Amino acid sequence: MEIFYRILFIVFAIYVLLRSIAYAKYEIDQEKNKSGGICLIAFACFVTLFSVIMFWVDS
Repeated sequence: MEIFYRILFIVFAIYVLLRSIAYAKYEIDQEKNKSGGICLIAFACFVTLFSVIMFWVDS
């Protein structure tokens, strides 16, 4: 059952990451806010990677 929660967490984390990247792409293309979009992509990748690593280490 534990592996189910790990997979569910990773799927949810990837979903949130993809939504964040989509919003960053919107910021870059529509709002012409390149620095904000790049920062959002970098921050979202870092947070997702950190949370997945901590989830796997902690459990």
